[in-house]
Amino acid sequence: MAVVHRILRRGLSAASPLPSLRGLLLVSPQELGRRPASSSSSAAAAAGDVEAELRAAREDVRQLLKSNPCHPILVRLGWHDAGTYDKNITEWPKCGGANGSLRFGVELVHAANKGLLKALFLVIPIKSKYAGVTYADIFQLASATAIEEAGGPKIPMIYGRADVADGEECPPEGRLPAADPPSPAEHLREVFYRMGLSDKEIVALSGAHTLGRARPERSGWGKPETKYTENGPGAPGGQSWTSEWLKFDNSYFKEIKERRDEDLLVLPTDAVLFEDSSFKIYAEKYAEDQDAFFEDYAEAHAKLSNLGAKFDPPKIGSAFIIKVFLPRPRSREPLPKRHQNPSSPPHPAAADMAVVHRLLRRGLSAASPLPSLQEIGRRPASSSAAAGDAAAELRGAREDVKQLLNSTSCHPILVRLGWHDAGTYDKNITEWPKCGGANGLVNALKLIQPIKEKHAGVTYADLFQLASATAIEEAGGPKIPMIYGRVDVAAPEQCPPEGRLPAAGPPSPAEHLREVFYRMGLSDKEIVALSGAHTLGRARPERSGWGKPETKYTKNGPGAPGGQSWTSQWLKFDNSYFKDIKERQDEDLLVLPTDAVLFEDSSFKIYAEKYAADQDAFFEDYAEAHAKLSNLGAKFDPPKDCT
Repeated sequence: MAVVHRILRRGLSAASPLPSLRGLLLVSPQELGRRPASSSSSAAAAAGDVEAELRAAREDVRQLLKSNPCHPILVRLGWHDAGTYDKNITEWPKCGGANGSLRFGVELVHAANKGLLKALFLVIPIKSKYAGVTYADIFQLASATAIEEAGGPKIPMIYGRADVADGEECPPEGRLPAADPPSPAEHLREVFYRMGLSDKEIVALSGAHTLGRARPERSGWGKPETKYTENGPGAPGGQSWTSEWLKFDNSYFKEIKERRDEDLLVLPTDAVLFEDSSFKIYAEKYAEDQDAFFEDYAEAHAKLSNLGAKFDPPKIGSAFIIKVFLPRPRSREPLPKRHQNPSSPPHPAAADMAVVHRLLRRGLSAASPLPSLQEIGRRPASSSAAAGDAAAELRGAREDVKQLLNSTSCHPILVRLGWHDAGTYDKNITEWPKCGGANGLVNALKLIQPIKEKHAGVTYADLFQLASATAIEEAGGPKIPMIYGRVDVAAPEQCPPEGRLPAAGPPSPAEHLREVFYRMGLSDKEIVALSGAHTLGRARPERSGWGKPETKYTKNGPGAPGGQSWTSQWLKFDNSYFKDIKERQDEDLLVLPTDAVLFEDSSFKIYAEKYAADQDAFFEDYAEAHAKLSNLGAKFDPPKDCT
């Protein structure tokens, strides 16, 4: 610690990485899960030892928090390491994110990181005890633990992040949010959309300001002290956002809304949460409902902690292992259902692991648990088919769907089939199957039934989603990352009620779309991206009451002629839907009220303009949104007789 004190007194050079302490070694990806050669352990540590080290490190962080109320700065440490992520940069580590780069002086001297050297030295003694734990992991572990120990929600975390090797791999300055930009709402969206986060996640993550205080000598914001900070705890001074600034709750939103106490801080980027129309929906919700805030915060924090992370799990023989950890509850009571994590033994298939990583980084609805590795592509336990290769059956079904598409050009109706089975999901209903979603009880279309009969081990719920995703891909759209193992409902009584799907011409289109899609747990970005699937298909007045009987684009088919399409090439999946709505130069192309509003609503318009200009961005966001939709309300049941 004498070394630490000397460094604190003299400061760090921007070009100098943090010196090692107590013989600490920077752990390369290849070393993850192995002790250094000088360790008293013999040979490389087993994967179980890595888990033990992580649990021990978490316990050490808890003890640190008991003796030193440093919760706010540990949360900030994890946030600032992950928050440099840029989803538009695909190369690691140039994309930034949770990669341990914040340990280098070149990044520590960024203006937004002022004061974080103190946080680094709080966790270094813990890091030095556990050579199998990377800096990237310890930063995120400390941040999540601090939230939980302050009374916040349990954060579902995964570990195995690789560290960058030196200061040259640090991200450039300027990727973290400022406190007082010229246009707060625009600035927040610019920063957080760059990370791939939504309006809901912006507001939820802002709620972490319920912890901590601003110090004018560090950030230029806040009073030197207030009645809430004059006596500490910790070093006295600064201005907090809440009166109990070491307690994680929803008081941040309540205080901003009421603004009755001049000793409480409200930055421009705080105030805008109740001023911007899209942000306000969530801010009002969280001010009234702490449980809703906790649920959304836990998901957003977990997603943030994985941004830009390169997961390099320990290699034991031929098995690649990634551990998913949930903190042990403090009592014998089980964790709330939405925060439980299914156990998943090691699986040797790297392809399956890639799917899991994508899903974890993207995030699933809290009511849609991630299936274990054994569930991916497996036969449901209730299937009457003889045991066999379920993955082969799924591949066979997909090939049959492709042949069907080649012969009938039924892409649009197959996309609609999967959408309408999943789109009945209501995140506010936790009981399955009352919640609706991808449960496979709609009447099987004549097109799909012969394929279902060939592959008895594939459920209707899986086949509907498989057909929908395959139709998108075969029409020239993006590859949709899919998982399988959905359970079918058993009887018509389990069908969801009518009225959960979007209407074409509601009185208030933007409000209606948000009501329907927010109920599913989807964001404004996902609403606009999913709307882009109208690039396929046509409306028929005899079915929906919308569209012309025929146009120059539909009078000759393909398929049964007639109807009105949104695009001229209505069997090609591209971004022409957004281009045509924006331009509105062809009266033979359909524009519903729920289409037009995408360029009229201020929040929707950001994405609609982006997708009209950039097809690659549309494809990327659509693929993620479609995959998320396909899992809404799904109950995954792996086979009990398959290994």
